[in-house]
Amino acid sequence: MKRWMGGTIAAVVVAGGIAAGTGVALADPGTPPSSAAPAAKPDKVCTERIPKALARIDKLSTRIGGDASTKGSTAWLQDRAQKARSSGHTALADLLDQRAADRPQRTQQLATLKTQLLDVQKKDCGS
Repeated sequence: MKRWMGGTIAAVVVAGGIAAGTGVALADPGTPPSSAAPAAKPDKVCTERIPKALARIDKLSTRIGGDASTKGSTAWLQDRAQKARSSGHTALADLLDQRAADRPQRTQQLATLKTQLLDVQKKDCGS
């Protein structure tokens, strides 16, 4: 009986607190939290982020266009696919062939991204 009474009293106190407004505020959410990240400083974008992105694009473009000894290049993928096919691993060979076939589209995307970054750098950074 004591437990039942204690539980009832606690429920009444909680319900009374919510009704009186001392509990969770349901009606006025206040100012919503900002979900946008703070904007990066333009000088940091111009001096650090854009040059790093351009360097990464150049590095990827060089790798993709490399010869068969350059890991990750189109020629390397084709060579690995040929070796996998000759070893009887046709599923792996098909996967590598598909990746090699997607490389020209990836190269085009990288070129477009580089052009966009250079335009932003020229327009917003004054370089």
